[in-house]
Amino acid sequence: WVIMLLVPIMVYGLVRLNRAYEAEDHELHEDAQELARARTLRTHSVVVLVDSLDAATARALQYARTLTPDDLRAVHFDLDSWKTSLLEQAWRDLGFTRFPLDVVECPDRRMPRAALELAAEITGDDETELTILIPRREYTKVWHRLLHDRSSDAVAAALNNMPHCNVTIVPYHLGEQRTVPTAPVVQAKVAATNGKAVRTGPATANLSSALLPETRTRIADLASRQRMTVAGRVRAIRVQPWAGNPALECTLADETGSVTVVFFGRREIGGVRLGTIMTITGVAGEHHGMRAILNPEYVIISAPVAPTDPGKH
Repeated sequence: WVIMLLVPIMVYGLVRLNRAYEAEDHELHEDAQELARARTLRTHSVVVLVDSLDAATARALQYARTLTPDDLRAVHFDLDSWKTSLLEQAWRDLGFTRFPLDVVECPDRRMPRAALELAAEITGDDETELTILIPRREYTKVWHRLLHDRSSDAVAAALNNMPHCNVTIVPYHLGEQRTVPTAPVVQAKVAATNGKAVRTGPATANLSSALLPETRTRIADLASRQRMTVAGRVRAIRVQPWAGNPALECTLADETGSVTVVFFGRREIGGVRLGTIMTITGVAGEHHGMRAILNPEYVIISAPVAPTDPGKH
């Protein structure tokens, strides 16, 4: 009776397994035909998600430079202001050229959502193929893995259905002798759906219009080659290494949109940090293909408290 019971169960399981293999094979062949005929996008952008400047991050940065993309940047989501300030200072001391660090505000501390918004902004022109590199520490012992979270998996899952966005996990194996560099494990995830991504989210969630001057121009109504005054909240800052050309770039956002503000010849301005509310007066133009205001006049309306070392309290 044992044989009579187990054999039908095993046959049923093998038939289902065979059907699953056939369905996967059929889907892969259909997608291959469609993707082979797809239009090649004009530009390629590579983003390295950076939490701290350690060996795992350095490995991902090294790999990113070998891809020779049209646009290359590192991005840090600001979850801890003190930790962010230390990363910014360490980044300025690097010898990298043309490898800026973008510090992006993340007020709700939801990294998958912030990564999704970033990908939507970069690929929103339908002309950019995006590769996101995520450094990840790999542990040899099981109990070491239990002590660390897997936030990279959550970020990769959030980007799974984003059109023209590919996620690459770059592992760094701890506790192993490295005589030969370990090749990165590529997890390319290309969406099968079409559609243009639209940036949404809490970029101005903490911004009250009462703090902004009434005479300002809304960023959505900003006209090119005309001197105007806009106001908003600094939601992202680009940190340039010392080896690069000095320039402070920040993203200013109001309730209608955002614009890049560039101060040439300066790497930092007192009071200008994530969360600063300020007015900008200048002429809008283009900078690296993006709408920007170059070397404007500015007035700081309010600035967050400078980050302090939590270990001194």
